[in-house]
Amino acid sequence: MKLQVDYIPITQLTSFSRNSKIHTKKQIKHIASSIRKFGFNDPLAIAGENNTILEGNGRVEAAKLLGMTELPCLRLDHLEPEEQRAYVIAHNALCLETGFDDAVLFSELEALKDYDFGDYGLNTAKYMTTLENLQRKALTPVTKAHYLISLDVNMNDRIIDMIAAMRNMEGVEVRATCN
Repeated sequence: MKLQVDYIPITQLTSFSRNSKIHTKKQIKHIASSIRKFGFNDPLAIAGENNTILEGNGRVEAAKLLGMTELPCLRLDHLEPEEQRAYVIAHNALCLETGFDDAVLFSELEALKDYDFGDYGLNTAKYMTTLENLQRKALTPVTKAHYLISLDVNMNDRIIDMIAAMRNMEGVEVRATCN
């Protein structure tokens, strides 16, 4: 099935009465700033005769602040009503499931250090401090590492040879215990 983007007047969109996602006034202002700067690049997901908004309620409120009159929408009428309700939760939960790759985020924020993300609700100074602390911690030299290795006693001859080989390695200390 191909998705088709339709432009629907805001006045013809209906909020989903069971939407569990919270949008604060502050977040809506951040979304509006993002739309103003980058454009409305993420269509809403709607369904039904009333054009019920399954995902994108925050974007609709932000678009209203900006005076927009119609928005790009994807129809999800192919989903059963129960699937539509499940999609609302799944979509919002999936967005929260992971964080950032710290190394990539640090590199990108470093490259964009003169870019002001404040209007979008991103405190880059906080991220940079946290990432710099993580980097410092990662660069701290390790003086000693301990490993617990469990070996199968049915392979006694090989285990004895492995322990002997490890004892001959420079800087390796081997302690054997039996439980």
